[in-house]
Amino acid sequence: MNKQIKFFSFQSFLVLAICLISFSSVFAVGEKIQRLVEQNLSQKLQGDLANDNVTVKLNSVKERKISAGEIGLTGDAVCVLTEDNRQFPIQFEVTVSAAKQSVTDVKYDFASTASEFAPSQNEEILMKELMGRISRDYKTQNIVIAIDGFENVGNAVGEKKFTGAGEIRIGGMVWNKIKFDVVVDAQTQKASKIVYEVEK
Repeated sequence: MNKQIKFFSFQSFLVLAICLISFSSVFAVGEKIQRLVEQNLSQKLQGDLANDNVTVKLNSVKERKISAGEIGLTGDAVCVLTEDNRQFPIQFEVTVSAAKQSVTDVKYDFASTASEFAPSQNEEILMKELMGRISRDYKTQNIVIAIDGFENVGNAVGEKKFTGAGEIRIGGMVWNKIKFDVVVDAQTQKASKIVYEVEK
């Protein structure tokens, strides 16, 4: 009887240990994927907003199986501008390769509560193109730009013309006024001409 009890106790302990190990493995993988999603969303927003000082924090995540090798993740997150700690809620949809543990597709939208604060498509394009040009001219990526206003001053065939003004910080902590004129290719959404002046 004692032998049977001891054998049963050992067997139960073994099953419990295996379950705990399995649970830990699943939890670890889940954490890894969440970090991967945060990293890829951050990189996507940094590129779209032409601002390296952007991070993403996940709030809620729902997982669904797309195929044998792919997992779909949807949920809510917060886009944080680390310079001044402004936060904007976003909704995201990410596809993850289960085998490679890598993100294959990233989509997001600013939530309706943040839509009035989120940059428009034209503003995103202007910020990205201006940042790229000024970064090359000044040979630094330590650039922050804030567009105060801009207007569409006319469209030619296949292009859009914008003029505007804002503030820019290059390198240190000093903000300077900037004026710009940008011509954007309507198809590629890339700037074909950029003229700007930084007021000292």
